[in-house]
Amino acid sequence: MAFTSKLATSLDELDEQVATETCPSLSLESALDRYLREIEDAADSDIRTSILLLDRDGKHLRHGAAPSLPKAYCEAIDGIEIGPSVGSCGTAAYAGHSIFVTDIGTDPLWTDFRELALSHELRSCWSTPIRASDDEIVGTFAIYHSTARAPTEGEIIAVKDISVHVAHAIARWR
Repeated sequence: MAFTSKLATSLDELDEQVATETCPSLSLESALDRYLREIEDAADSDIRTSILLLDRDGKHLRHGAAPSLPKAYCEAIDGIEIGPSVGSCGTAAYAGHSIFVTDIGTDPLWTDFRELALSHELRSCWSTPIRASDDEIVGTFAIYHSTARAPTEGEIIAVKDISVHVAHAIARWR
């Protein structure tokens, strides 16, 4: 629970900072990157995070930010089409609810992306849709681990809270 309480305070402070900066001086990717770095710094374990944004066509996810993921991985998944078995993020955007994959090495949702993820030492991925104020899905937020593991109750709460903060940041640029 230390992660959850530390994160709540730091995200509230970051919300205020980002809200006071003018949009022309701070790109959406830079703002999202700041959120993700704050999340990674607050974590109790080594995590890597990403935000993918739903393209205007409503069918493809595009790179938003991922400060700690390898560039090659980000480039490989940029533009993936959402669907019922498209890793954690593509499935979460398609299904409209959180997807918690505890072992990428065995989960059927990762069949088409398993080798890519494992080659970058990504073993678990928890993804949740990011929703605009009208409940429309605008992207996904994901946490990756280098070990296979399930989220704790506190981490599930934190993931939901994070997606709300990030949704507000995205809304400022749209």
